[in-house]
Amino acid sequence: MTGQTKIELHTRDCSCRGGSWVLLGGSSESPCSGADGGSGEKLVLSLAEWKQAGKPGSVEAYRSAQEREKAGERREFTRYAVSLDVHISRLPNFREPEPQAERTTAEVIAAGGALVRSMMAIDKGEIIEFAIGEDGNAFKTRSEVMYVSMGEGPGPDGVQRLGLKFLDAPLPESFIPPGAEPLP
Repeated sequence: MTGQTKIELHTRDCSCRGGSWVLLGGSSESPCSGADGGSGEKLVLSLAEWKQAGKPGSVEAYRSAQEREKAGERREFTRYAVSLDVHISRLPNFREPEPQAERTTAEVIAAGGALVRSMMAIDKGEIIEFAIGEDGNAFKTRSEVMYVSMGEGPGPDGVQRLGLKFLDAPLPESFIPPGAEPLP
């Protein structure tokens, strides 16, 4: 794997508390010495292996992904078909102190993300804010746009949908509507 980008994962016992490090080119190890000198363990993966495993952030997350794969389950969280009012917005910055935002509908929800309708011009990889509840204060997290689809998925109707991955916190189970239908 010399010259290739690699990912070094550490356990939560490490001094970095389960960090993941990008090793570029000829770099052979991360700057964290906790895995070598302490009780922590490290694991080095190729970039392709790391992506295939769902981009885990620690050795424990990688092992959990492997166990799900062996059991034939690709997803980490159960997804539910819903029609849930949500609020999404771009993060404020120096150019846009009042960021673009919209009230919209989530069609699929899970502890780790959501599928939402959107009229905003958003690209894959953007980080936006996702919120549920009164004034958006009940549950709020930054979310990465994992994919943008047009007219695909639950309703091939020409409406743009965003596949979001929650970054700050998983969605509490209490926000999944009672009677929501689990998806395969």
